[in-house]
Amino acid sequence: FLLDGTSIQLQHSRELLERWPAARNQHGSSHWSVIRVVVAHDVISGLAVRPCWGAMDGAAAVSEQGLAKQIMGRLPAGCGILGDRNFGVFSMAWHAGRQKHPCLFRLTELRAKKLNGGMVPSAGTDRQVVWQPSRDDLRSNPEIAAEVSVAGRLLALKVCDALGKRQKLYLFATLTLPPEQILNLYGYRWNIETDLRSLKREVRLHMLEARSSQMVEKELLLGVA
Repeated sequence: FLLDGTSIQLQHSRELLERWPAARNQHGSSHWSVIRVVVAHDVISGLAVRPCWGAMDGAAAVSEQGLAKQIMGRLPAGCGILGDRNFGVFSMAWHAGRQKHPCLFRLTELRAKKLNGGMVPSAGTDRQVVWQPSRDDLRSNPEIAAEVSVAGRLLALKVCDALGKRQKLYLFATLTLPPEQILNLYGYRWNIETDLRSLKREVRLHMLEARSSQMVEKELLLGVA
């Protein structure tokens, strides 16, 4: 299953703004209520499990990683989890392992460098690593004990993008497949990378019409279904 996240605008109503406050940035507050949504799609069929959502701003705001923790519990036992760099953090690997889900996450270069002992992994790297939480990981995830760790593999693989430009992918995996199969598996992500974008356009989920929280949830669930 591929983890994917997005934000959705809601109508301007007192009930919705109280439950899911308007988004804020350096320019001020939005007029509309906004929710954050995470969906897990089967990478072969494209079918999704029931999504998770929450406030994007305010006291009850939740991150994509926080919603991903919830949705992992809805996935079939033993299934694998894919995620891009936004999900390539220690807490996601730890929660996946705790729930017996093998994982394959893309890493930022900085995170791959830290896992590789302070050096950027060279192309072709495939080594066993023990991922330990940082201070930020522990501060953001109080449920994780300081002494825990996640054993897996750090891979650095060269690929070509759609324009033929060469780039390097940094991956963390708890799978035992050969590197070429790991790369092929990560490639399944592109089968459904634009599914949420398509949902927002074709089913008009970019902004929901409902004005009550109950109807927002029904409209979102039916749109994904």
